[in-house]
Amino acid sequence: MNPISSLVFVLLLTVFPTQIFCQNLIDQACGYTSYKSLCLSTLQSDSEAKSAKDLQTIAKVALKYTGAKARAVNAEVTKLQGSAKDEGLKQALTDCAENYGDAIDQIQSSTTSLGSKKYNDVKTWVSAAMNDAASCEQGFQDQSVKSPIASLSTTFTQLSSNVLAITNYL
Repeated sequence: MNPISSLVFVLLLTVFPTQIFCQNLIDQACGYTSYKSLCLSTLQSDSEAKSAKDLQTIAKVALKYTGAKARAVNAEVTKLQGSAKDEGLKQALTDCAENYGDAIDQIQSSTTSLGSKKYNDVKTWVSAAMNDAASCEQGFQDQSVKSPIASLSTTFTQLSSNVLAITNYL
């Protein structure tokens, strides 16, 4: 074998096992979740997840996207508050802004807990954030108005559920 062929062979052996391992780690982590396709699409698009060496990094990335979704929902709620005419809708949106503000804080707390390997705290904070999302949606029902953020809230809850599932294996 000539020197260039040997170098290419060695490079292939060092690069591909890492990619295969990382992809298998994402597949493994998402296999624990109830929303596998959402998990896969989220993690496979992230360079940190694709180069992760452990499930804790995968959980960290999953939390990052969960926090981003909470902020996106909160931004949408704030935008809708400015244009709402119906008093029931205004009240529900006001409550949702508070709920998602709390959820953002709880996801941040869970990220800190994950970094400290306090996995039970991660689960507590993420569960609390999910409860805030549910309270938000309940507020629309209580006001007898249709939720304008139902699909966003559902995605947030599914991302949160995925984090909980992955964290259960840490």
